[in-house]
Amino acid sequence: MRQAAPRKICHVLGRLERAGAELRTLELMRQLACPGVQFHVCTISGLPGMPDGRGGGSLEADVRNLGGIIHPCPMGATFPWQFQRLLRRQRFDVVHAHLFYFSGYLLRLAGREGVPVRVAHLRDTQDHHVDGPLRVLRRRLLRHWIQHHATHILAVSEAAMAAAWRPDWRSDTRCRVIYDGVESGAFAQPADHEGVRREFGFQADCPLYLHVGRMAPAKNHARVLAIFGHVVKQQPAARLLLVGRGGNEVEVRLREQVARRGFEGLVVMAGERGDVARLLLAADLLLFPSLAEGLPGVVLEACAAGLPVLASDLASVQEIAAHFPWVVSLSLTASDQAWARRAEELRADANLAAQRHRAPEAFPASVFGIRRCATSMCEVWGVSPTGT
Repeated sequence: MRQAAPRKICHVLGRLERAGAELRTLELMRQLACPGVQFHVCTISGLPGMPDGRGGGSLEADVRNLGGIIHPCPMGATFPWQFQRLLRRQRFDVVHAHLFYFSGYLLRLAGREGVPVRVAHLRDTQDHHVDGPLRVLRRRLLRHWIQHHATHILAVSEAAMAAAWRPDWRSDTRCRVIYDGVESGAFAQPADHEGVRREFGFQADCPLYLHVGRMAPAKNHARVLAIFGHVVKQQPAARLLLVGRGGNEVEVRLREQVARRGFEGLVVMAGERGDVARLLLAADLLLFPSLAEGLPGVVLEACAAGLPVLASDLASVQEIAAHFPWVVSLSLTASDQAWARRAEELRADANLAAQRHRAPEAFPASVFGIRRCATSMCEVWGVSPTGT
């Protein structure tokens, strides 16, 4: 019997870097790599994938190692022609766009070329662009195209769907919340408490606070430093590790603040890393006062590691906290001193530490387990989870 042709799924991303959409897409590819599915990735930035931070190659190499095919299609005057030519040549069964409202434009082109399954995936609560007449008009047009050309509208949380799409999203059968899944296998390794601290020049037994996130205004790094300033007053031995891609104005300002506060030696900016699981397992607490999140992937990873989290009281964070007692949210209107006190309480909570030991069993069985996410996504794509 002749074997059926594989289902061709094209993910459209900005750049193959270590960011939420890219990492979660890669994890799904790992779960579903089989003869019945062929994954393609179209990148629209025209920029190469980022190194993993430890000399281990890029996400581009990871995609290719899983049998994925990458199609650079940089934005510019010729983009519509290039993208439509790609669609005609490949005849994808699914175009899955991860580019917030801009997905509407991509799905409009995909609809013209007869792609049967067209997915708009909303991964944030806002587009982070300053409002102005042209921006408002552009946003309205892109949303209109999503409305008219998407066969499926997905969001990573109920908060993201309500804020980015509409509060009554449940009335539209195309709308569905599929929580990002995290592969928890990486968190089964023994915690390298001393090794991590030694690598960054910290004392082997110091309280280690961690923040993971790219250097962007929404991540609120200045608040992290301000809170840590009060943590150090309570615990002079405490240290802070900042992990995430920088190389921009945010990092410059942050380094100036570190110097001005006299935090050299207390705070290390580690840049982008490929071993976040190892760092989460070694830390004592994740400090995450973010301003906006669709569904913070690093908070999910901390849950898989059993690491206590003190985060801002965003609706998406509270969706996670409903499943894991070691995730605690606090209003951004609370003082830095209040954040520091709550952080120390969490770090020292023996009862909470006992519950955290359930993480290796509790996380994979939760709504954030990778298998549950993969099964739900296969339903959207019209693919069997086994690829048959």
